[in-house]
Amino acid sequence: MQLKFILPILAALVPFVVSTSVTRTTSLNCKSTEFEYKAKNCCLPIGGPKTVPTPPKDTECPPTSYYWEPKQGCCVPRNPPPANPPTPQCPKNWTWSSSLHRCTYTPATSTVSSHPSGVPGYGSHSKRTTHKARTSLCPAGLDACPVSSLTGDYECFDTATDLEACGGCPSLGKGQDCNKIEGAWNVGCEQGSCLVYSCAGGFRIGADGKTCISL
Repeated sequence: MQLKFILPILAALVPFVVSTSVTRTTSLNCKSTEFEYKAKNCCLPIGGPKTVPTPPKDTECPPTSYYWEPKQGCCVPRNPPPANPPTPQCPKNWTWSSSLHRCTYTPATSTVSSHPSGVPGYGSHSKRTTHKARTSLCPAGLDACPVSSLTGDYECFDTATDLEACGGCPSLGKGQDCNKIEGAWNVGCEQGSCLVYSCAGGFRIGADGKTCISL
């Protein structure tokens, strides 16, 4: 008789034990300085590491919001992703691969960015060419930015739309690198001014539309 009463009790306890076991194994217990990145089931440092590892050959990470994580073998975000995040912005001629979690090289079909400036969620890495010792002038609409003061080489930038040289030549101490806006997720360069389209989790777009403010 006692056995008949014990068996139903044990049967009722099994789901509880299994549930508790699963909860313990899936809980990452991230530190206060970390956030849980569910896409890879790991803990990541808020803001990213002080020293960013270099991606392997033929691999790039979205410069605005991701960096290469050797342990995971993929690109991971610096901050918690926002709700329903847009596709990460990869460098020019690179395309985000959701399956590989990295940017893969895509040969350009033209010198103009495939994503027009002004479209939310996309920046523009537009026309850019490098010339030796100013043997020729930059095409109309492009600014000549020195690459090295020693060689005289220069690079042509469209400073009105280029994310890395937005508003002026970086080598001359002018303009802004939109990729370096803290807390930004997707950015753009419009008419020589950086704009923030979306911020990472824990940040909101500033009143000026050019910064991300910590919540």
